[in-house]
Amino acid sequence: MKIAFWSPYHGQAGTTSNILAIAILAGMVHKQKVVLTQTQFEMNNLEAPFVGVDLKTRDSSEYFRGIGIDTLNRSLMAAPLTKDDVMNCCIEFLDGRLQLLPGSSKHNRQYFEQSMSQTILTLLGYVEKHCDVVLLDISSGNNPISKIIIEESDLVVVNLPQNIGVTDRYFSNPLEGAKGEKFYLIGNYDPDSKYNLSSIRRTYRKHMKQNNTGVVPYNTGFLDAQNDRDIINFFLNNVNSPKDDINGYFIQEATQTAEKILALAKENKEKRQVEGGKLDG
Repeated sequence: MKIAFWSPYHGQAGTTSNILAIAILAGMVHKQKVVLTQTQFEMNNLEAPFVGVDLKTRDSSEYFRGIGIDTLNRSLMAAPLTKDDVMNCCIEFLDGRLQLLPGSSKHNRQYFEQSMSQTILTLLGYVEKHCDVVLLDISSGNNPISKIIIEESDLVVVNLPQNIGVTDRYFSNPLEGAKGEKFYLIGNYDPDSKYNLSSIRRTYRKHMKQNNTGVVPYNTGFLDAQNDRDIINFFLNNVNSPKDDINGYFIQEATQTAEKILALAKENKEKRQVEGGKLDG
């Protein structure tokens, strides 16, 4: 399955934080084999919370040498990709249930976008063969690579802030081009707000249902773990926290959201396969 995390507006919905939580819990709690990657050229911090190194810094060229999406793309140009090709370009966590495929460290935007636009779907097809789910942190707005991925994803997770004005603007001009279902995810969620999830669902009931909406609550420990670049240990230390504990509440809500996302993506993938079979027949 291919699941794309996208937002209409950069920096407002916690898209990268959301995908970090869902990826880890999908592997840790739901026992999925996950490959996590990103296709953003800049303003992305997916790798650092895991490994302590940012792409496109002086330290990154050595740390990410021989791995990542750039290396995998070069291998694809030479020959069909094998399982070893894919896994050797990833960094492994959670006893192999989570594989981080670092994004591009290229510094030329035009070259990056041209190269990725030509190969990304083929590359993701090979990656998808060797895992249960590929989670993609893609650029917000109308990015050309994002459009390609959105069209072919089994599910698009639309990340929205807990802000009615922003949500109003989104639904007045909603995402187009997605063949799969959409899931609406509220990041940095505050359950004590007047505009809680139940209220938001009622306001946008035409679009938002029980099975296609969820939250990742705001959590100080989770934020600190990202800044400390020790995100895996945060989840390992808190996955069994009681539900009435602040970290336990965070884990519970994010785990339920991960379950919904995985279920809807699987349902839609199976539906598309059946429809594709009918067309072929």
